[in-house]
Amino acid sequence: MSEFINNNQARVDSLFEFCYQLIKGEKGTELIEKHQLAIDHLTPNDIILVVHRLVEANVPMEDLKVGINKALNVFHKAIHNHPKADVQENHFLGIMMLENAALDTRLKAIKPLVKNINRIEDPQELASELSLLKQKISELDEMNKHYQRKENIFFPYFENQYPEYKCLGVMWSIHDDIRKVQKQLVAELQSELIDLKLINRLLGDLFFFMYAIISREEYLLFPIALNAVSEDLWDEMNDQSSEIGFSFIEAPKLVKAEKKSVKKTEKMIGEELDMEQLGDNLLNFETGLMTLKQAMMLLNHLPVDITMIDENDRVCFFSNPKERFFPRSKAIIGRTVQNCHPPESVHVVDDLVKAFKSEEKDSESFWIQMKGRFILIQYFALRDEKNVYKGCIEVSQDATDIRKLDGEKRLMD
Repeated sequence: MSEFINNNQARVDSLFEFCYQLIKGEKGTELIEKHQLAIDHLTPNDIILVVHRLVEANVPMEDLKVGINKALNVFHKAIHNHPKADVQENHFLGIMMLENAALDTRLKAIKPLVKNINRIEDPQELASELSLLKQKISELDEMNKHYQRKENIFFPYFENQYPEYKCLGVMWSIHDDIRKVQKQLVAELQSELIDLKLINRLLGDLFFFMYAIISREEYLLFPIALNAVSEDLWDEMNDQSSEIGFSFIEAPKLVKAEKKSVKKTEKMIGEELDMEQLGDNLLNFETGLMTLKQAMMLLNHLPVDITMIDENDRVCFFSNPKERFFPRSKAIIGRTVQNCHPPESVHVVDDLVKAFKSEEKDSESFWIQMKGRFILIQYFALRDEKNVYKGCIEVSQDATDIRKLDGEKRLMD
């Protein structure tokens, strides 16, 4: 028995088989009995490895999420026997946990309102409580900054340092579930026809998803990341966090750790050009000359958001305009474009890149409504003088005011 307990691979194999068969519909009680020894002695790292293998086994995302929920319910006691990441409050993970605590406080404050709307009979009183509930649910949108920092900063670093990272895609999918449910809930709460049954179901889903993410961060992902990610990189993550912002807490005062010498590799994230040394270097374009500083100013002052990937599907550049539509972080440089999107939309990315590489397409356009604005998103294949595919660019633009133009304008205001 002790040989099995200490055999990480055998334990992971057993846990994988348990989860896979649970997803396939086998009876939980029989599976638990068969794999009880592995369940009793599992570690957070085992769970990360198992989910990675489940993703690689091409289990459909919705089936995967349902199966993982069931499995983690079985694993709950064993998981909570392990400690959370022990970090200071101004550590990147410490800040994330402070935000989780603030979210927990707000969710607990919402619970009495939920009870009230289900017992109140007076229409005016009910309307007042529903209005207050809508306000509280809308305020939870602040947690999106937490999820965006994970997706755009933390995820790339973790992928870079930990090969079995595909559990991150499942987390990203749950983030999107939270966003969808919250948006739908706010819409239902301000509807003229109130469906309390639907509102209760959506509230249950929102609470479940948000608490699931808190638990999986603090008991599974964060402890593994603390050991897997190089100590020197946490400050880089904190440096990149301020642009996205923080959820429910004031921007923390960050004290940088003493830097250790780190061996440079091609995969290093967050390295910057020394603009003081290189900024005046002259770039000779076919149509003119510009310094590197001028080229950067040109790109950053265009009224568009530009991201470029190379022929190997890796992000190699993004511009830094005043108004950004989608979060960007230096951590995505070198990351595959597939990993920069939630799992449910990766097939669109793959199809587009495939069409560019095969020369079936040279461009593609999409448009969405976001925060009351009309956003045009265009993709253009990049080809060299021999028509060899060298990557593509994504160009996002707020076209709301452009769509309103009419007639002509020939003079300045």
